[in-house]
Amino acid sequence: MNLTSSLKSDPWKQIWGRKEQAVHLSWSTDLRSDPEELWPLLSNTSELNARLGLPEMEFEERDGNLYGSVGSGLFRQEWVEAPWQWEAGKSLSAERRYSKGFAHAVRVRYLLEEHEGGTRLTVHVEWLPRNWWCRPVLRSINRWLRNRYMRVLRELDDVSGDKLAMRYQPSSTSPKVDETRLRKAIQELAERGFSQSGIERLADHIRTASDEQLFRIRPKTLALDWDMGLGDLLSLLLQATRSGLLCISWDVMCPHCQGVRRESRSLGDLREFGRCDICDIDFQATLLESIEVTFKVLSEIRSVREVFYCSAEPAKKPHIIIQQHIAPGETLTKALALASGRYRLRPALGNNAPLLLDVVNAGGAESVIWNVGDQSSAPPLAIAPNANLTLVNSDIERISIVLELVGEDPTALRPADLFNLQKFRDLFSEESIASGLKLEVGHQTLLFTDIVGSTQLYSELGDSKAFNIVRSHFVALQEIISSRNGAIVKTIGDAVMAAFLDPEDALDAAVEIQKSFGLGEQHRVTLRVSIHRGLCLAVRLDSNIDYFGNAVNFTAKMQSVAGAGEIVFSNEFYSLPRIREKAREFGLDTAEKAFSFSSTGDKPVVLARFIAGK
Repeated sequence: MNLTSSLKSDPWKQIWGRKEQAVHLSWSTDLRSDPEELWPLLSNTSELNARLGLPEMEFEERDGNLYGSVGSGLFRQEWVEAPWQWEAGKSLSAERRYSKGFAHAVRVRYLLEEHEGGTRLTVHVEWLPRNWWCRPVLRSINRWLRNRYMRVLRELDDVSGDKLAMRYQPSSTSPKVDETRLRKAIQELAERGFSQSGIERLADHIRTASDEQLFRIRPKTLALDWDMGLGDLLSLLLQATRSGLLCISWDVMCPHCQGVRRESRSLGDLREFGRCDICDIDFQATLLESIEVTFKVLSEIRSVREVFYCSAEPAKKPHIIIQQHIAPGETLTKALALASGRYRLRPALGNNAPLLLDVVNAGGAESVIWNVGDQSSAPPLAIAPNANLTLVNSDIERISIVLELVGEDPTALRPADLFNLQKFRDLFSEESIASGLKLEVGHQTLLFTDIVGSTQLYSELGDSKAFNIVRSHFVALQEIISSRNGAIVKTIGDAVMAAFLDPEDALDAAVEIQKSFGLGEQHRVTLRVSIHRGLCLAVRLDSNIDYFGNAVNFTAKMQSVAGAGEIVFSNEFYSLPRIREKAREFGLDTAEKAFSFSSTGDKPVVLARFIAGK
């Protein structure tokens, strides 16, 4: 779509009045980078505006609207931010309606088109002046904007594809850091055995990173940037929290816009429901995708502000492929280009029934027609990756729609990522879920151990000696499990229940456990081990974080299949990628054995059975 046809299709055109009153700026430029490489840079409008040299902005949510302001005195501007429109990799439109400033309104539009192996980018800026004498001011602003845009676009073209170079560092005075407190915490981290390189990297990040980078420290993103193992980084951040550098934030996220709706410093402050006025929805705040764990720098170390150069909506919502306004009575057709997966088509506001789309490589529908006012639910519809999507608004009001990818955000740290770390459970044993609250933690890899013949052990050695042996076995298990990035959830008598971030770590731990507690006469304790992967809930039990659900019961019941020195795997675990192959690498023999589980109506479950040491 070219600029002319794009403007003609503009659903806002009726608000602009007489076109000769508007002050326009339009131009096109050819860039080497392709649209896919440029989109993350252009859609991060906050960093783009910072590069352009625009001033910091302030935003406030009121009554479901986002109000912005900037400047002071004669140059003071205040506005309401209209919802953005975009089609990822193709176009981006923004509009502001001012209550104070040189203009009544402004709109900006980017159009990206493939051109000779790169991108032809068209930029259009249009102002509606507040009065006649504002016109020359706005023309001057447009000339300044064009010059700045051309310089910044060349910069972006040079760094596209380089994630670290793309990260904008605004030039400013060095932030004020309490070096005395920082050095004290660094010394404590060193005494705890953390690597000097990791400690210094964290310290430099606190000293030099921008406020925007530090306001919400996202460990999975930081681990990728630093090329550091997530488990190692989490251990460092958790200890840094105990050492007085950071704090943990349990952030409740809107399931639609992914915006932070509430920040809690304590796990016990989480509640069952949340509210997003911007999306006009109430939502369950205990679902898997509803909580993200981030870290913040303590204000005593460095004061970190939430900095805005723009509301930056597209960059904050990478799961949204299309956000589009549709005028009353309008029919709009979009040519899609989607990867395989499940997508959700829904109104931007409210909890109206969505249309689920499964993009498949073969056999999918070539076209889809959806009336955006349709309240009925339907089963998922299989469509082709390049299907045509036709949207019909039969309502009397403008409607905004969203097409988004459904799935877990791989960059978000979830509560279970901490619950499954022994370091977290050791350092934050006081953290617990509110009584009666159940948090979804998704699929977890669970490992149970139990001593075989413990009754005979107590009978032969007496309670005191047997207790010392059992206690030593708990210490050994904790060392093995924590060294494989797992955590002991609880002990039940002589049994241990553990959980792991990575299924392969659970297999490594199981094999190491059976190597450590073999069948030889030198071992007074022999163990059986069971491993399963399934859906769990996190709950509070005796002021501790416990896992609950059918998967927990199933893993425990599987113990009846295994004997001394044996490991039993559920089929759900054994069929995971790399597990079967890795079991062979360990030289473990396999056998299948039927198992019935009462909670599934005695339906036999096929298990893989491993005998350690063969």
